[in-house]
Amino acid sequence: MNSKTFFIIGILFLCQQFSLGQEKDSLFLMLKRYNDEGSFRQVLQQHQNEKGKRPEYFSEVAKAFEGLNQEDSAFHYYKLAKDGFVKQGLSREVALMDLEISSLLQSQNNLVVDPGYFEDFWEYAIKAKDTELLAKGYNLKGRLTFEDVEPSVPMSHFKKAYEMFLERNDDKLAITNLMNMGAVYSNRLQRNDSARIQYFKALELLKENNGHLKNTNQWHDLLNNIGNTYRRENNYAKALEYYNQAETLEVKMYQAKTKKILYGNMDATYYYMGDFENAYDYLYKYDSIKDEINLAQQNTSISEIQEKYDNEKLRADNLVIEKKRLKNRNWGIAATIALLLGSGIAILLQKNTTKKRKLAEQESLLKQERVDNLLKEQELVSIDAMIEGQEKERRRVANELHDDLGSLMATIKLHFDNAQVSKKDPGLQSAQKLLEEAYQKVRGMAHSKNSGVMSDQGLLPAIKKMAEVISRTNALQVTVEDFGMGDRLENSQELTIFRIVQELVANAIKHSGASRIGIQLTQHEELLNIIVEDNGTGFDRAALPETKTGMGLTTIEKRVEHLEGNFTIDSVPGKGTSIIIDLPV
Repeated sequence: MNSKTFFIIGILFLCQQFSLGQEKDSLFLMLKRYNDEGSFRQVLQQHQNEKGKRPEYFSEVAKAFEGLNQEDSAFHYYKLAKDGFVKQGLSREVALMDLEISSLLQSQNNLVVDPGYFEDFWEYAIKAKDTELLAKGYNLKGRLTFEDVEPSVPMSHFKKAYEMFLERNDDKLAITNLMNMGAVYSNRLQRNDSARIQYFKALELLKENNGHLKNTNQWHDLLNNIGNTYRRENNYAKALEYYNQAETLEVKMYQAKTKKILYGNMDATYYYMGDFENAYDYLYKYDSIKDEINLAQQNTSISEIQEKYDNEKLRADNLVIEKKRLKNRNWGIAATIALLLGSGIAILLQKNTTKKRKLAEQESLLKQERVDNLLKEQELVSIDAMIEGQEKERRRVANELHDDLGSLMATIKLHFDNAQVSKKDPGLQSAQKLLEEAYQKVRGMAHSKNSGVMSDQGLLPAIKKMAEVISRTNALQVTVEDFGMGDRLENSQELTIFRIVQELVANAIKHSGASRIGIQLTQHEELLNIIVEDNGTGFDRAALPETKTGMGLTTIEKRVEHLEGNFTIDSVPGKGTSIIIDLPV
């Protein structure tokens, strides 16, 4: 074979490689174009046909899965892409994959986020002084710190990101950060007017060059967010105006999650308006999409994928550890034998002493338990006496107000009415008016002091009456629901239950900042279930002070225990409180 033949073969080989490279690049560009158009299923179909193995292909496949709200599959392909870029030594692409993974994990509810991905990305962005990555990093830092105690923390991150994207003429991401700043104003600072300034500024920027027609996701989110600000101001009609506009839009990315959020907001709005038919319709739509996304299953899959990669790394580390272990095995065996022998001798020497100590400890525990039971019984007797004394004092004061002072004032009023003076005398008219007001206040105080479980009233009517009186203030809505409440209970038992419910409602009014309190009473055979729940601030019971005044939670709990019932508190700071009581009747 002469040199001319070798030259021709070499030329053909180079042409083949160049053609193959062009095919691979064209596949990548095709996938990228489909993603930009929102044709995510086309990306997956093309990947299924071509079976591309390059990391940039995996990255586009991951974006397609994420656009379809299949975050667990997206996480898997982002990991494949990162591994490929690591092998190629492409540090910037590795950092971008860390950013994508961190952003994906942050978007998942109830998933513990590994901070390592963002820390690795941020370290590279600062070291490389890459303004694009720094801007994206500040945006994600704002999202990661959105629930920070100080709202100024996420706000400062979003402002930096917004300014950097404006300098780069990246309108899309600049709009994203205007929306994020608006969210801080509305959600964290309750400054809905300031939030709308950011949203309308973003909307104006989006509509330049008809950008809203191209990016329907941002258009949809802005309309939804503006609606949220009006809903939080109780301007429900205005909120629905923007929600309805958003509902008509066809979004390209994250369609399921985006519509789920909107339907949830519309359900809440119709509910507060009292339009329960529409509220139910949008709740049904919300639940349908929620079941379709199945975040819990996605989180499980993501955790399993992470565990798989961690296990592969662990196996590699174990190979190194195994070599060291084999080298030192004999020394370890010798040390173990010596330790076992020493431990055996020590156990034999201490055996009798240990038995005696355990018997002494058990006897001490029994004595302490007897003392605790005695103290507990005494404390419950004291509580009984306190409650009984309170009720007697209430009845005594009520009777004195009604029978003595009330009768006296009624007599005085009768004399005034029969006085032989001019009825048109302004002084007399004023005195009669004041006397009437005083008489009504005395009657009101008498009824208030004697409120509760009256012998002619019963537990359920008394609780409903209390709820009605509180709800009349319009500052708080108290609802009562009953199921299976049949014959009346023994009067002292009804009285105790009423005072417990009354104190729980009073605690919610004084401490929770709630706008709604619900009371449910359910009687099934010989068991009475009571639930008192509110939508207030909630609390951490472990952080409550030990010293309490009046019939506090501890006293109520002991009272319920004395009635052989169960007392349960379900409360999370910021998410309201539910008190559940089960009593035998």
